[in-house]
Amino acid sequence: YVRAFHHEFHNGPGDIMLQGSVCTFDIFVEEVFTTLLNGAALAIPHTDEFHARMQYCEDHGITFISGFPWLVAQMNSEKLVPSRLRILISGGDTLHHSQMDTIADRVPVYNTYGPSETTVCASYYCASGKQPLADGSHPIGRPVLGASMEILDEAGNPVPTGTTGEICIYGNGVSAGYIGDHARENLAFDHNMYHSGDLGYQLPDGNFVFLGRKDRQVMVYGKRVEPEEVESVMEKCPGVQEAVVTTWMDPEGSSHLHGWIVPEPDPENEQIPVAERDLTERLKSCLSRHLTPFMIPESFTVLASLPRTANGKVDKEALDALGDDKDTIQDREDGQ
Repeated sequence: YVRAFHHEFHNGPGDIMLQGSVCTFDIFVEEVFTTLLNGAALAIPHTDEFHARMQYCEDHGITFISGFPWLVAQMNSEKLVPSRLRILISGGDTLHHSQMDTIADRVPVYNTYGPSETTVCASYYCASGKQPLADGSHPIGRPVLGASMEILDEAGNPVPTGTTGEICIYGNGVSAGYIGDHARENLAFDHNMYHSGDLGYQLPDGNFVFLGRKDRQVMVYGKRVEPEEVESVMEKCPGVQEAVVTTWMDPEGSSHLHGWIVPEPDPENEQIPVAERDLTERLKSCLSRHLTPFMIPESFTVLASLPRTANGKVDKEALDALGDDKDTIQDREDGQ
């Protein structure tokens, strides 16, 4: 991956990469190893506050920044681009044109894609100067040096250009597999190929497009979240009888979690539910003890009962419709 990064970006002596990611995330690998092993330098800021960090980049002559779309979006809205910055890399989630339209002519903005299981990034796409797709997003590009990608159907056969299927990744960057007792998950690794679990298709020009997960997994602030895991914790919190987690997308194209709660009846009077605000505040406190901040829904709706389909499953489409109803009881005052 160090060679692939250098092949695309030609970094070396004189370049300075902002080292802003925690060491438990794969962007850290990109920041540190592709920089030091190609002869460039790292600059480690003392704060993660946006304006202070941008000033740090200006003061230290940062030439490379690798981050999530929300960082690109904030730079875009504030029209802040460090004067020596020559590459801005976005990864971890879908990049929308609206997140980069005011700064794309000031610095090359790259949309990148790749599961950690395939060593950070499997594809690059320079979005600056390019028209977005119909949904306002940008493609994820072509495979990096030493990697290849295919779109396969459920039977493992390649599909025609433009046809949706699973993104599968080949090459030396593919890991050997997971450690520990994860036999089922190891099925994702097959003869130096990784089944990403992501849906996509290939454009006629050879670039790939990411469409989302095959399962319910979503990306929140660049981190993978399984809504079922959040639901499981919510239902163990006092005062909660049932819970469902859905996602909504803001105008910038970033995903957010929303919790739907059916409260337990008041023990003194089963006809009177627990006060909505009291419940949501207690729920947030409970979740904060068991989940990392990005896994805690940013908003909640309290319902008397969950809508269900004819076969008894929770009706997610009905919940989405409720979410669009401005009269629904919601608590969005405490953003994450």
